[in-house]
Amino acid sequence: MSASGGCSVPNVPTASVDTLASVEDVKHAYRLLLGREADAEGLKHYSRLVEGGQLSALELGRCFLESAEFRSLWNGLVPNADIDNLPLRLDAPPLKSKACTQQDLDGRAFRYWARELRDRPGLLHRKLWEWCYISQALFERNMLREGSRGLGFAVGQEPLASLFASMGCRILATDLGLEEASKEGWVDGHQHAAGMEHLNRRKICAPELLEERVAFRTADMRAIPADIGHHDFVWSSCALEHLGSVRKGMDFVREAMRCLVPGGIAVHTTEFNCDSDDKTIEDGPSVILRRRDLSQLASELQTLGHEVAAFDFDLGATTADRYVDEPPYPGPTHLKLRIGPYASTSFGLIVKAGGKRA
Repeated sequence: MSASGGCSVPNVPTASVDTLASVEDVKHAYRLLLGREADAEGLKHYSRLVEGGQLSALELGRCFLESAEFRSLWNGLVPNADIDNLPLRLDAPPLKSKACTQQDLDGRAFRYWARELRDRPGLLHRKLWEWCYISQALFERNMLREGSRGLGFAVGQEPLASLFASMGCRILATDLGLEEASKEGWVDGHQHAAGMEHLNRRKICAPELLEERVAFRTADMRAIPADIGHHDFVWSSCALEHLGSVRKGMDFVREAMRCLVPGGIAVHTTEFNCDSDDKTIEDGPSVILRRRDLSQLASELQTLGHEVAAFDFDLGATTADRYVDEPPYPGPTHLKLRIGPYASTSFGLIVKAGGKRA
């Protein structure tokens, strides 16, 4: 069924040149909003409109949001969908594997997710960037939908499990056992989840839906339980650098791919060395990955048949991007921080599991 059905050209003057949609926008809208490539009939319909200067990017987006196919796909989760209130990126390709920058946090998509996470849009903090990055990466790849199954590692007290549950996902949230977490200092630092009560502190998801859609179990990222199942997506937020060494963190990413169905998506964030591709902190309770470590990990994943989103190592050029927060990290600008002798920031990695979905 073509998404063109039911879409009428708005009764507005021809769109101005700087807001005109393009044929590439049409193709991206199909992938982003409908999760598929454009069919011949639909592509021909929209191409005729955009090449005739009759649709702006916003108007094109509204056509898709109002289509029966979009409503059916999203199962009524956004019954009064408005392009101004969704994290759409009709003017850009999906996220790459990339470093944290102020430009991301200032962008429309990340500001949308900040509001959904009950946080402050535009807050210059890398932890907010990580949560928004994970959410946007999964959204763009059609993972945040009714019935989609997600697995979170070392979830601590982060709000992602409750956000994804509020969007209709079935979530298995995991963290270390209480005794092990206490030994490593996560309990005292309020960064550990001992159960369901810690997953909805921001009250993003209705309690009854959280109970229905989210399960919790203990799991060590260094030894993923064999019975943890297969999921549509997995995620971790700045956890893999705390497994004892750079190599152990990389091994976790590889092993976590076993928890995905073919075509599933993994999104992980970790520490990235902004200063050196040679020396770093390779062993200990908090390590820092280098560009060469990430490149090697990508090569290993690709050898296993997985697809890694292209790398973008740009560290940003604003004053906030250049500022390095020193211990004890007073902030409020906290995109980069000093760990030992190195400046570090968050880096997001997106991997698609090899094989095809049934």
